[in-house]
Amino acid sequence: MAVQYTKNRIYECALKLAGKRSMNKITVRDIVAECEITRNTFYYYFHDIYDVYTSFVDSKIEELVKQADTDAEAAVFDFIELAAGYKKVWMNLYKGVGHDRLSKFASEKLERLIMMSISKEYDIESISALDLEIICTFYEEAVFGILVRWLKDSRFDTKEELKYSLERIRVLFEGQLELLINNSLRK
Repeated sequence: MAVQYTKNRIYECALKLAGKRSMNKITVRDIVAECEITRNTFYYYFHDIYDVYTSFVDSKIEELVKQADTDAEAAVFDFIELAAGYKKVWMNLYKGVGHDRLSKFASEKLERLIMMSISKEYDIESISALDLEIICTFYEEAVFGILVRWLKDSRFDTKEELKYSLERIRVLFEGQLELLINNSLRK
């Protein structure tokens, strides 16, 4: 229990700092000072500050897949909502690591989420590797594209605008993943 508490505390402090400034301006020293822990404690759990953010997103993906139960698409929508809730963090990550690196990171995480979600609902072996790659790429590009637009567009700074936008995404994309997979299985 203490292990998870400490990890969560480090996540909380790192996210708080990332909400205030760019990733390349945050040090391990900053995180341990914010958390009031030793450097050894930090390094017991994480290799570096990027490992903190990667681990945080991975843990959230695990939660999203469990919560989505058998609805693969719901996990993707929940990821979008989760990402939107950390707009300042994503913006500072975007500024700190750049478009290409953040795109690669987000794509890897989204592919993992999509594959885990699909495998809960479908026999993944019956879907061609090429089709899975295309489906994952479609969702990765769509979700990351939306995220980058949100980061750059001040209209989505208000919770109301963001909430409305998220609701529209759910409405517009609902059923698309199932349709893509069913089309793959038929042909």
